[in-house]
Amino acid sequence: MDGPLSGLFLIILTTYCAAGNASNSKLPDENITAGHELRKQLLKNYDKILVPATSKKPVHMNVNAVFNSVEMSYETSHMIIYASLKVAWIDDRLTWDPNDYNQINSIVVEYSEIWHPDIMAYNNIEANTVVHGNTHSIVYNSGDVLWVQPVQYRIYCQADMTHWPYDSQTGLLIVGSWVYSTNAINITDGSHEISPTPHTEWQILRISSDKITKFYSCCPNEPYVSVEYNITINRKSNQYNPVVFVPALCTALLNLLVFGLSLDDCRYKLTISLFDALIVVVILQVLYSKIPLILSTVPLIAIYYTYSLVLIVLTAVISVVIKNMTITRKPLSKPISNIVQSKFIEFLAMGVDGPSSSNQTLNEDKEIDLQYIEYNKRQTFAKIIDKICFIIFSIVYVILLSRFVF
Repeated sequence: MDGPLSGLFLIILTTYCAAGNASNSKLPDENITAGHELRKQLLKNYDKILVPATSKKPVHMNVNAVFNSVEMSYETSHMIIYASLKVAWIDDRLTWDPNDYNQINSIVVEYSEIWHPDIMAYNNIEANTVVHGNTHSIVYNSGDVLWVQPVQYRIYCQADMTHWPYDSQTGLLIVGSWVYSTNAINITDGSHEISPTPHTEWQILRISSDKITKFYSCCPNEPYVSVEYNITINRKSNQYNPVVFVPALCTALLNLLVFGLSLDDCRYKLTISLFDALIVVVILQVLYSKIPLILSTVPLIAIYYTYSLVLIVLTAVISVVIKNMTITRKPLSKPISNIVQSKFIEFLAMGVDGPSSSNQTLNEDKEIDLQYIEYNKRQTFAKIIDKICFIIFSIVYVILLSRFVF
């Protein structure tokens, strides 16, 4: 009896242990959290390729673009946009009753777990760049889905450098679904926000958005909706004032100073003109190191410095001509002599002082007296040219500075 009883006891013990192990294996299923159970039920048999739309009801989608910063690349005429796309839609397949899942109203899902719209920039030059990878989405119990995606777009923008560094640039960003027409996806709202970031060279001046519907030749019966964002930015130009505009005023004053020097100081005049020309050439080199030569527009400040260089060269030429005029022995023509001896010239106090005592003794010699009078006339005529050039150049500089600089 011991043999059969002991065998029966072993069978019962083995059966009990097996049952115990089976019951222990089911303990984790009983301890699954409500959130895990909810995700399991929602994503069970979920087709993430299928658009959550029906034949009678497309997916209504709100697209809100939050612009953080915009930069400009002159070399490539590209506008670089840093923004975040807030996209919201309803997926009827992702609804649940919070009472059944411990009052859970929302869950976070990965990008690859549910369907997401293919919202992208139509006119993006490069592939649509996601800054930090595809982000997670928030799913609410009502089926509402919120997806916030940081993006970086690079679009073509014809740079207008006319008013550099006070320039403003405008670019057009077109955002929409690449594949789906309004029969599947209908963008109901294309709003925008501006959330600027500091320490950038450019600031966002204004943004306007418009919802556009287009028909394409490939699909004449299917309208496609997109949102066009018209973006205008301007440069923070305060940092350029001491580098660009102060030298513009100083070089103008330095060139006008040449006409205030004595007629006998021709060397000093030429030295100042040469120094002024070197300053302008260096500034032009600095400007064109910052501004690409491939642009279709030339900045007004560069045009000003070009004209300023021409004026400096003319000043040097006039100084040499005037100096040669005072030392030549050729007498002035009669019309010029009449102008020099006119009352108007005397009123302007341009005449040269009378002969000195030594010259008065020489006045007995008629020939020497005539030479002195002729020399006096040439000196007076040279002063007239100097003062006239000073006035003309001053007017020209005022026009140039007001037109091209300030």
